[in-house]
Amino acid sequence: MNSHLLFALAPAAAIIAALAFASRLAAGVFDGTRTRASAVWAVALILLAGLETVDLACMFDPERVRAWRAAGLVIEGALGPTWVLFTALFAREYEGERLPRMQRLLVLLSGLLLPWSAFLAFRGAYYAPDFASERLLFLLPGTFHFCIAFVLCCMAALFNIEGTMAGATHFRRWKIKFVLLGGVCVLVALILYYSQGVLYRSLDMRLAWLRSLAVLAGVGMMWFSDARRGPEVRISFSRRMAFKSVALVTAGLYLVVLGFAGEGARVFGDELGRAVLLGVCFAAGIGLLMLFLSDTVRRRVRLFLQLHFYGEKYDYRIQWVQFTDRLISARSQTELHQAALSACCETFGIVGAALFLLDHGSRAYVPVSLVETDTQEGGFDEGSHLAAALRTRRSVVRTADVNDPSPWLKAARFAIPIFREDGLDGFVLLGAAINESEEYDEEDFELMDTMARHISSALLNMRLTEQLARSREMEIMGRVSAFVLHDLKNHVYTLSLMAENARKFIGNPDFQRDLVDSLGSTVGKMKILISQLKGLPDRQTLKRAPVGLLTLARESTRLLHQERLDFGGEDAVAMVDAEEMGKVILNLCLNALEASPDGRPVTVTTGDGPEPFVRVSDQGGGIDPEFIRTALFEPFKSTKAKGMGIGLYQCKQIVAAHGGRIEVRSAVGEGAEFTVWLPGAEA
Repeated sequence: MNSHLLFALAPAAAIIAALAFASRLAAGVFDGTRTRASAVWAVALILLAGLETVDLACMFDPERVRAWRAAGLVIEGALGPTWVLFTALFAREYEGERLPRMQRLLVLLSGLLLPWSAFLAFRGAYYAPDFASERLLFLLPGTFHFCIAFVLCCMAALFNIEGTMAGATHFRRWKIKFVLLGGVCVLVALILYYSQGVLYRSLDMRLAWLRSLAVLAGVGMMWFSDARRGPEVRISFSRRMAFKSVALVTAGLYLVVLGFAGEGARVFGDELGRAVLLGVCFAAGIGLLMLFLSDTVRRRVRLFLQLHFYGEKYDYRIQWVQFTDRLISARSQTELHQAALSACCETFGIVGAALFLLDHGSRAYVPVSLVETDTQEGGFDEGSHLAAALRTRRSVVRTADVNDPSPWLKAARFAIPIFREDGLDGFVLLGAAINESEEYDEEDFELMDTMARHISSALLNMRLTEQLARSREMEIMGRVSAFVLHDLKNHVYTLSLMAENARKFIGNPDFQRDLVDSLGSTVGKMKILISQLKGLPDRQTLKRAPVGLLTLARESTRLLHQERLDFGGEDAVAMVDAEEMGKVILNLCLNALEASPDGRPVTVTTGDGPEPFVRVSDQGGGIDPEFIRTALFEPFKSTKAKGMGIGLYQCKQIVAAHGGRIEVRSAVGEGAEFTVWLPGAEA
């Protein structure tokens, strides 16, 4: 009775936990808040629940064990490749958003398990002469080799987990640690369960409850991590992946030990109790793994080795190379700030950090980047106690020694000054230590000051690079202006020809109609070119007034082909500069007309929900999402073959000067929709 209860409770709890967590993941996938990795994750959990259900049915319905296990075999065939794919996708961001060749090969090879398992299930996979009393399934030759392949799939998934953990910085590792540890828990349980089948050429289903307990523990750790530490983070992975692996060595040692255990069981008999032995080994392995993944333990071990075997706390050559590589890999100010803080946290064993830089407008130090630190109100005035202490000492300051009431200092332990020439350009606040008992001395402070000087140089280089880029953009603007002026000269020449012909044919009615049409078209083109050369407005130069947006849209586009424009919506009133906002609407409509093939109409809609808006929609070929994210509103970048990339840049600047915003919705082949949101008349 007790054994049957044990066999039922552990699988039932694992099934409920796996399905409940899978439904949570699936809901996030359907509402667009989770990635494709979460979709594969949900499928993996559903398959685990299915496997537990089938094996539970085998225990309570032994008469139909072969039918149940045939279904279980198919589930195992799908479970292997699903876990390989999940571990290849979870928390990883590959170059080009595509799996590397080696990962694609692993997924492809593991995918062969599914048709293999279906073939074995159809042909017959087990021999069970007395399953009702022994609970043993003897493996036929094909099933024996299938178990070997399934164990190898689980090992491949373990290698992926190790790679993900190795590629994560410490604050990202903290977020995903228990998800990966839960995955290890499940995979190790599967390896232990099926490897004993390989060892004895039979599956002892009396051990299935141990696997169920491991699945329950693994799903519990995943759920805890997802609920308390947030969804997955993204870690950049190169296509070149190293094959040096602790998991590989561990797997090899495990197989060697397994071989010795098999020989011992064959010689001395199975007197050790496989269930107890497997349970103890599993618990010990997971416990050691938790210690290995603990940042506190790793920090203590590293410091112990450095101090007792090398005599110094840091290997400065390695620290400097790693720190330099981090900084030079940053491509923007934001990436540089994050790289600097992450390097400080990892080097000194700190949980979180914040970077403050001087804002010359407000003459205050404001936070520009945070790592595992809660946002607080305000910053530090240029004359604050902390800033004064940093200027006086020109070195690291313990925040406990500074009498400053700022809430930022409550969770901070050290402040590292960043000087540019003789002025305090900013500082780094370091939070609590991972190892609370660790003492910091002059060796730590000297390395902190050295890293701060390097951060200062990197910040200066990044600023100079951005200034140089802006200078080049202005140079290009001058060249573009020359081309636009050339077009204007051509239009002036066209007008001069019209004037010359008018002296001869002005009395001809047909000529008069052609003349009016040509004049309207040419003047419209000249207005567009001139508007591109005008200086962009700012908040002070705008002449705001309450304007009906539908009326403005009709007025600003009167020179365009009206038969292709479909106006709709209410005449919502916005507080705008009619001339400048007319340029925005005209530019958006021109782009939409050019993008819409075969004379398809362009829809212009205005409304007031919850703010006044103008929406221009076309039926063209759409815009690539990557171009929208990185280049759509950047100057001199255009999707059109002859486009100059000025129009949308100008539109965004005008809308921003009004205190509004532009939103874009588009997909390749589905057209584009630009919505301009503006302040209402009450503003």
